[in-house]
Amino acid sequence: MDLKTLRVLEFNKIKNMLAEKTISDMARELANELSYTNSQKEAEFLQNETEEALTLLIKRGAPPIYGLYPLKNDIKRAELGGMLHPGSLLRIKESLRTARAFKNYLKVTEDESDINYPIIQEMTRDLNAYKSIEDEIETAIISENEISDNASSLLKSIRRQIRIKNDAIKDKLDSMITSKTYQKYLQDSIVTMRQGRYVLPVKNENRASVSGMVHDMSSSGATAFIEPMAIVELNNQLKELEIQ
Repeated sequence: MDLKTLRVLEFNKIKNMLAEKTISDMARELANELSYTNSQKEAEFLQNETEEALTLLIKRGAPPIYGLYPLKNDIKRAELGGMLHPGSLLRIKESLRTARAFKNYLKVTEDESDINYPIIQEMTRDLNAYKSIEDEIETAIISENEISDNASSLLKSIRRQIRIKNDAIKDKLDSMITSKTYQKYLQDSIVTMRQGRYVLPVKNENRASVSGMVHDMSSSGATAFIEPMAIVELNNQLKELEIQ
């Protein structure tokens, strides 16, 4: 088919109209990449395929599409033994959910026993449901940035230990900022963080009176942010747990 015929048929306009009706980036990309065929046999096959899809829509309504995402890179990473981030796992879960729902959507019902969808059924023959994997991801992943304590017994144990260490550090620092021994050395009676470590804001002229590690200075130079030696080991243990 020559370019003039394609222009007369407004082939690109039809493709654009189709692309606008899609509900996922992958479908939109496929619509934009559609090409014509010079084969009558192939054209008839494509028409039959379209007719099957239209019949499905009329008989059963729109298919259940929860989420369709390009998973090629995630699958490749997993095959190489790489780590998948929570966001990737959530996209996989939604894609599995859509596959399972669509497989159920295609099941022949009693009132449609005389209707066949051979082309679509062949296209989706290898579509499988993995509800157990969906459930595991649902249990383990809270959001794109958060993993549930229930993801594993090890993670649950580590997070429990982190909470215990945090509480121990804060209790120790609280006792220091309320102590008359230390209050006179502090710029403020607060606990803060510097470089991921718990510190106290100490008046610079008193920094020698508070044994510990200086992690930062205020812009004015009046305050030294010191990690007291009494909590250095606890802070180290906390960082080790966070790395795990």
